[in-house]
Amino acid sequence: MQLRFTAAFDASDAADTFLQGLTACPAVFALFPSPREGVAAAPYLGRTRDLRRRLARLLSARRPISKILNLRDWTARVEYQPVGSAFEATWLLYRLNQHYFADEYRERLRLKPPALLKLKLRNRFPSLAAAERFAGEFLDFFRIRRCAEELNPDPSHPGCIYSQLKMCLAPCFAGCTDAEYQAEVQRTVNFLDSQGRGLLRELEDERTQASEALQFEQASKIHHRIEKLNEVLRQKGDLARDVRALHAVMVLPGAEAKCVTFFRIVAGEVHGPAALSLDENAPNPIPLDRQLHELMSSLCPTPEQSPALPNWEHLSLIARWYYSTFREGELVMLDPAQTIPHTRLIRLCRKLLAR
Repeated sequence: MQLRFTAAFDASDAADTFLQGLTACPAVFALFPSPREGVAAAPYLGRTRDLRRRLARLLSARRPISKILNLRDWTARVEYQPVGSAFEATWLLYRLNQHYFADEYRERLRLKPPALLKLKLRNRFPSLAAAERFAGEFLDFFRIRRCAEELNPDPSHPGCIYSQLKMCLAPCFAGCTDAEYQAEVQRTVNFLDSQGRGLLRELEDERTQASEALQFEQASKIHHRIEKLNEVLRQKGDLARDVRALHAVMVLPGAEAKCVTFFRIVAGEVHGPAALSLDENAPNPIPLDRQLHELMSSLCPTPEQSPALPNWEHLSLIARWYYSTFREGELVMLDPAQTIPHTRLIRLCRKLLAR
């Protein structure tokens, strides 16, 4: 992988011509030493908000007594690429580390798997692995087991507190048939697929029926369950959804003036970056709608490129950006058909450049 700009560096150049030609802009950079005995050494990678100042610190003449890292005598070549947002810098640094440090890039970037809610459908009696608070409260609406042990239904099994509280169908001691348990599992899957709307409509219908039958006490209980469900759903942001249906477009500031950078997320995998210029004074301008259509098509992977499983590293980078307090840009969620809202994206681009 190579960054956009590359130049040789000569430590003997007293005038530091290379450093004087740099601009003070946010960027990702890589410093390469001279190959030793025909073997290319790993580069020094970094990101900065001011490329000129950072490289001047690393490559300027060494001071007699200083503990500041100096790579002037070590560096033979410099690569760099200006960036317009923190996520673009993070993405480029991720790709560089993945390329040059294949065995340790996760540790270097402190990548950790994101919190996922997993429903094991291949198990005869599937259970949910917790995503902390949301999973705990979410499970109160369904009677599927919370344990993780492999079950072999046996009437002599003692069960657990959840079966005693009627919060589980208790397949452990054959408290239900396979069909009954699978029906409850399907309700759980429908809840996740519909972002909770299916269960909400179901409870609202039950409340209406209870009210029409003058069963006000029962209607009040259902109403409290609806309020609790709404509290659970409020804990879930737009990013929390079936990973296979996590389709979105990231609209970020570009590195150049009047330019916007896009990343496309398809089934939880990141594709990009790609830049779009909104300079209206460009010669022979192509309509923005057409440019955007071509750009989005270029970021859409082919079926052969689509991974069988979600890339947790990409999910981790997306979550790190999405939940950060200093997030730049916008995230536009797409429907399952991945319909691109061109007009909305163009409006967001103009809004981003006006800031």
